[in-house]
Amino acid sequence: MEKILTQTEIERELMAAKMTGREANFNNKILQEINFSEMHIKPSLSFEGAKILGGAYFNKTIFEGDLNFKSAIISRVFYLGESIIKGNLNCQEIKVREGLNMVGAAIEKNINLERARIRGFLGMHKVEIGGEANLGKIIVSNLESIDGIIPGDIYLEGAKVKNINFEEAVVAGALDLRGVMIFGSLNLTRVEVGGPLLLKNGVIRGEIKMAGLKYKERVL
Repeated sequence: MEKILTQTEIERELMAAKMTGREANFNNKILQEINFSEMHIKPSLSFEGAKILGGAYFNKTIFEGDLNFKSAIISRVFYLGESIIKGNLNCQEIKVREGLNMVGAAIEKNINLERARIRGFLGMHKVEIGGEANLGKIIVSNLESIDGIIPGDIYLEGAKVKNINFEEAVVAGALDLRGVMIFGSLNLTRVEVGGPLLLKNGVIRGEIKMAGLKYKERVL
């Protein structure tokens, strides 16, 4: 049976990476849970292909390098609220089973959520992204539990970003772009929105692509 890393063992690897000036590597590992909230982390972190049995919590954490969750599986919530990532955030093909929340986060470079699979919601209210935001082919579905249904919404209300790509995304609930500031382009080509598309008070300075866009209703 493969070993499950505890929080203490995760912190030990992080310390070793810091001391040797290398990336902290948790690729393809099984982790019980991650909690690096309110920390200042200098090494880049890689959880590529990792399986996290609980949640991943990075509340108000500062990352000096990159954060890589490509193809990782997170069994509960993934929380990055009010964190600062000075490198890239790679969540390509990630699977999150109870929502991804990065409200108020600042990402100085790029964010990649291409082909991500999220149950619950993707919360990106008031995020600031210095580079590209790739959400192409993302699927955000409803989360059903004994307490009810959490709609599969994407929230980008009040976000600031250079370019956003949603091409071929599938959103079970609402796509909320109210008050968003996009300094470049917005790509909504062949996007399917099960609920409303909310665009009120948004500012998009570049091109908007909407060919094949489907939604329940549009609120301008």
